[in-house]
Amino acid sequence: MVNWAGLAGIAACVAGLLAGKLYSGSDLPLPYPAIVPIAPFHPDKTPKFGALEGPLASNEKLRNATKLFEGQIHGSESVALAADGSLWMLDKFGYVWRAPEDGKGSYAMESKPIAQLGPGRPLGFDFDEEGNLIVCNSGSGLVMLEKGSKKVVLLTSRVSSDDPIDPDSTIDYINDVTVASDGIIYFTDSVQGIMPRRNRQGFWDTMEAYLLTLFQGAASGRLLSYNPKTGKTHVVALGFWFANGVALSRDESFIAVVETNTQTVHRVWLAGAKAGQQEIMIDRLPGFPDGISSTSSGTFWVALVVPEMGIVKHLSNKILRCVAAWLPKELKPEVPEWGAVVEVQSDGKVLQALYDPDGSHVQRISAVTEVGDRLYFGNLAGDYVSFIKKP
Repeated sequence: MVNWAGLAGIAACVAGLLAGKLYSGSDLPLPYPAIVPIAPFHPDKTPKFGALEGPLASNEKLRNATKLFEGQIHGSESVALAADGSLWMLDKFGYVWRAPEDGKGSYAMESKPIAQLGPGRPLGFDFDEEGNLIVCNSGSGLVMLEKGSKKVVLLTSRVSSDDPIDPDSTIDYINDVTVASDGIIYFTDSVQGIMPRRNRQGFWDTMEAYLLTLFQGAASGRLLSYNPKTGKTHVVALGFWFANGVALSRDESFIAVVETNTQTVHRVWLAGAKAGQQEIMIDRLPGFPDGISSTSSGTFWVALVVPEMGIVKHLSNKILRCVAAWLPKELKPEVPEWGAVVEVQSDGKVLQALYDPDGSHVQRISAVTEVGDRLYFGNLAGDYVSFIKKP
């Protein structure tokens, strides 16, 4: 049985001890696997949530979603459809699963996985023009599953030494990826100095690492690029408080980058008069944004993995962040459940939102991909993936 009083007492003692360090100007430590201290809070990064009104008003449309492989696929953060129409999923243990179409409007998952990616936690993934699967294997790096041989190849795990911005820096928390038509691979490194670690359940725990980034407070996330022709990895943009989903615009003039902890999606311009510049595409989303994808019509779908949490209103308090980081899992605040995705135009105008407001059917949608008349949903924490006919 958990000794709640004892744990609360330990937390209070830790708070008291660390308060002295705060006022003495010393660094406040974070638990392992973080190797960086708590950072000063920047007011321009204060979380700001939008209201559930207008096109963002709550509804129950996601309760019509069809679940796939419930109890069989555990933690496929994203989904991808191959050129042959098969559905691909990567579970939290690093196994790659393929589900061909069954001829009845659904899918039949093969009995054995195609491959195992090795150490790390697969998050975002995408196919390149040759049909190779490009995977953000967090804890390892950017990897490729070759189409024919099914050989796993590590493409990069650090920035190139000739990069003008952050040379030879490690990629600590690789998260999401998109592949441009010229073969350049764009991907996010969510934070520097905090890495996922393998837990007692046998998988690499990216959620534990994410919570440490929330309490640490540094805007150290980056957008990176990898050129398969040269093997070079470069920094494209930086300064994100947990860089997450990425998606190219239809004309590939800019790339949309999710900044989870500020409820914001940014445009990073790749071409044209604004090339190299960065600006806000949409902010004040009503939940924490995770994955993002573009559509053939030029819009974007954003997955809001969880709704607003009360603790984020107090993140400017350095002591509170430190205590929250050190609290045992049993004492950490519960995360409210819901399912939510939002469609926005390239100018940031919200077109529609789909919800399961209490998560009674689908919850914690971490990625959304539009193919044909369907939306497909990844689920970082659940034991299923799902889809729905686009409204």
